[in-house]
Amino acid sequence: MDQTSYRTLDAGGIRAFLAGLPTIATRLGGLPERWQVREVSDGNLNNVFLVTGPAGEVCLKQSLPHVRVDPSWKMPLDRTHFEAEWLTAIGPLVGGLTTEYLHFDPVLYVLVVESLSGHTVLRTALMQGADWPEVAPRIGTFVARACFGTSLLARPFEDVFDARRLFAANQALTRITLDLVFDDPYRDHPRNHWHDTALSPIVLDIRTSAAALLAVENLRRRFLSQPQALLHGDLHTGSIMSTADDTRVIDGEFALYGPIGFDCGMFVGNLVLHFFATPDLAARQAVLRDIDSFWRSFHTQFMALWNADDAPPPGTLRPLAYGPAAHVAQQAFMDEVMGDTIGFAAIEIIRRLIGYAHTADFDTITDPRLRATCRAGALAFAYYVLDHLADIRTIADFLSCLGENERKGI
Repeated sequence: MDQTSYRTLDAGGIRAFLAGLPTIATRLGGLPERWQVREVSDGNLNNVFLVTGPAGEVCLKQSLPHVRVDPSWKMPLDRTHFEAEWLTAIGPLVGGLTTEYLHFDPVLYVLVVESLSGHTVLRTALMQGADWPEVAPRIGTFVARACFGTSLLARPFEDVFDARRLFAANQALTRITLDLVFDDPYRDHPRNHWHDTALSPIVLDIRTSAAALLAVENLRRRFLSQPQALLHGDLHTGSIMSTADDTRVIDGEFALYGPIGFDCGMFVGNLVLHFFATPDLAARQAVLRDIDSFWRSFHTQFMALWNADDAPPPGTLRPLAYGPAAHVAQQAFMDEVMGDTIGFAAIEIIRRLIGYAHTADFDTITDPRLRATCRAGALAFAYYVLDHLADIRTIADFLSCLGENERKGI
């Protein structure tokens, strides 16, 4: 990819760039010099702006040649390319559950999408006390549709192999996931940090537990060697914009082919983090409800697609067996996804507490001792899950473990 003409856009450059795109200029309306450009960069990697005209608004994201929050950490520019390809691939499958793709520029690595300024980042909404019971099942539907529709169950292997080849090139961000999620937290590394000394004994327990480390090793191997479907790759509560009535998954720049349970586990793990960051018992019960409704929605929607009456395209890997034998095969597949979900959820909790990229959920707790106790409770729970992964086989088992923590008032 040619990077010689790349430049970082400022407000004036953004206006000039969008003015050269007639469809988007019409969408904004008015004169370009009157368009308002507001930076809303919130993630670690990119510059993000909202551009508002008298007729409408768009969101513009530009890759930087480094991590936005750490200019010394150099990065290739192609992450917006992969996000554009992800939107192109999953947009027709998920309907209104992601943002509308408008334009991608392969020279400036600029992605233009629909603005969601009327929505709130789900993590922020949860921290503010929002209780939106329909959001979690919408995310379950999103994962089911996106993963089934990009898998060998829905498409001939030739199409899937072409897509896998495309997203296999997203190596820089996959390396970040491998390092920050599966490697750094389990050894001494300068990127690791945690605020509370109460976590240090649990960190030591995790790093010296043969069972926990073996579970991490197996999950890391599955992450790299099970290309079941096209994943979002970073499906946390900060990658979801929502209102009570409308939910959108955004920021697909980490997209790759991998095990379906990875996306499921990332989302569930972030709900668990909010569970422990919320001392209010009613709010915790809402999280338990949301985890259950997410999994039920995902399972129901995935199976409905799998069992649809429409004839599948030639070449897809539908079961050869019928009747009870087919049900056994499907159940084995879904049990595998469930096991991955539980394991990846635990890994996500651990890396968000002691690794490089933390979450803001615990920042709402003003009492330092209570905040440390809540963080330690979350880390201890994740350690327990990894240490007993073979015994936690269903979402009911997982929720029972969480419920025990709720009853103990941790």
